[in-house]
Amino acid sequence: MLGSSNGSGFIDWIEKVQHMVLTILMVSIAVMVFVQVLLRYVFKAPLMGIEEMLLFPTVWLYFIGGMNASLERSQIVARVLEVFVKTDKTIYLIRTIASVISLGVAMWLTYWGWDFLKYSMRVDKVSPTLYIPTIYADALVFVGILFMTIYTLLEIFHNYAIFQRGTAE
Repeated sequence: MLGSSNGSGFIDWIEKVQHMVLTILMVSIAVMVFVQVLLRYVFKAPLMGIEEMLLFPTVWLYFIGGMNASLERSQIVARVLEVFVKTDKTIYLIRTIASVISLGVAMWLTYWGWDFLKYSMRVDKVSPTLYIPTIYADALVFVGILFMTIYTLLEIFHNYAIFQRGTAE
């Protein structure tokens, strides 16, 4: 985790909020799917538009989950070069370089996300059945990638600080 170890930092607060929102989203998706299955297969009366309503919490779950994985550094990483390296200092140099490259990609994706957000605001799209503005899902693409970019920047500082010290704690 990038936050302070005592649980009092701003990053720790953001992590708690992310966990709370993720829990609410997972429960709401599970309830909506359960209701749809119950109505469709037990009562033979499907609720029209529930698949469309599921789109929004699903997109939010996906991007906030990505933000959380980026914050906790629990995303999938292939650290092949570290197998051949013996010292912590060299390992964290490699991790710092990888984080800088990741930051470049994340900044590029953030730019694309911003462009997509501007497009979504300009065209003012709505969902086909319930006419829910899709900006509620589209905006999180930009916000999620922006937070992932910030967390990657923090990861660079963290890895570089360990590289400077020479040993991991």
